[in-house]
Amino acid sequence: MSASPLNFLRAGPPSPKVILLPDALFFSRNIPLIAGTAAAEVAAQVELALESIAPFPLAQLYYGFYHAPGSAHALVFASYRRRFTSEQTAAWADAELVLPSFAALLGGERAPGSTFILARPESLTALHTAADGSAQICTEPLLPEADDGDRARARENLIRLTGGSTRVIDLIAEPAAEPATNDGTIVFRAGNFVSRLPTGTAAALDVRDKTALTALRRAGARDVLFWRVALGCVAALVLLAIGEVALIGGRSFWQKSRMALFNAQKPTVDKIIAAKARTTRIEDLSTKKLLPLEMISLIEPRQFKSGIMFTRAVADAKDRDRLTVEAKTENAGEINPFVTAIKALPQVANAEISRQQAAQPGSTTTTFTLSVTFQPGAVQPAPKS
Repeated sequence: MSASPLNFLRAGPPSPKVILLPDALFFSRNIPLIAGTAAAEVAAQVELALESIAPFPLAQLYYGFYHAPGSAHALVFASYRRRFTSEQTAAWADAELVLPSFAALLGGERAPGSTFILARPESLTALHTAADGSAQICTEPLLPEADDGDRARARENLIRLTGGSTRVIDLIAEPAAEPATNDGTIVFRAGNFVSRLPTGTAAALDVRDKTALTALRRAGARDVLFWRVALGCVAALVLLAIGEVALIGGRSFWQKSRMALFNAQKPTVDKIIAAKARTTRIEDLSTKKLLPLEMISLIEPRQFKSGIMFTRAVADAKDRDRLTVEAKTENAGEINPFVTAIKALPQVANAEISRQQAAQPGSTTTTFTLSVTFQPGAVQPAPKS
């Protein structure tokens, strides 16, 4: 049976990628700090101390440090860069932390006088807490063929080297990073022992090249920003989709309410529109006059040099912009050019010919009816003399 897709959600966020390096590759020292040193200045004092005690320049070292808030000491650890191959360092690029195994334990509760023994295949490491709270690290390398007796002797030697141990605790497992949390800490667990390192403290433990590490963390912060922006966009799209669904769901109810209101108001609106139409018609009949002579003067054939003669003109008060003219001509070929010329007038909306026929059989006279529709308001009363 395949695993449920919900298992991924139930598992929570993944553990941060942490690379734990062999303790035997690092030397460590406790260095005193100047009283009143601010947290931001501890790194500078650590680098000065390393330059004085290390056999190699800082540029040739991978190093980190641990400083508990308020402590007058800092634990410094470093390793010569050439102890690591290019293949090993290439794997560090996408890690969140790179540090020796013992450094992962520094955030746990350690009573003064206690010594924790961390066993790894290649070494045993003792993490001892002195009476003043400072941490001391001792490491015994082990050969690949080391047996239980060799490990027991290495353990006794570590206890002797640390000195003053009032309690010795053997860790039953190597430290491993727990799933990420939102409280700004990285949590390591080694059996029953839990170490909580604030992100700022954990960053100081990272042994990678400091310039490259700064650039890497800036890129990581930028990626986090882009990720949050992307999540914000997705959330906005989800809200828009929910809003669209809500609109679709409520549209039917809204449409029914709107139509009910429309139907309730429609009779009243129709009465208002009809009353306004009647009022306008009455106003037109009482204030506007028919202008048949002015209409005839606009389309009079002589101004088009045509031999057509008007015999009768009719205007109707129901359609004040329309004039019907009966006309005749001895040359039927003049009719179409005449109509075309009338249509070209800016005052004319349309002109049509109907009932075109010869006046009598065998006669050359042609009669026709011309219907001309003028543009509204284009025909104006002739000025009074």
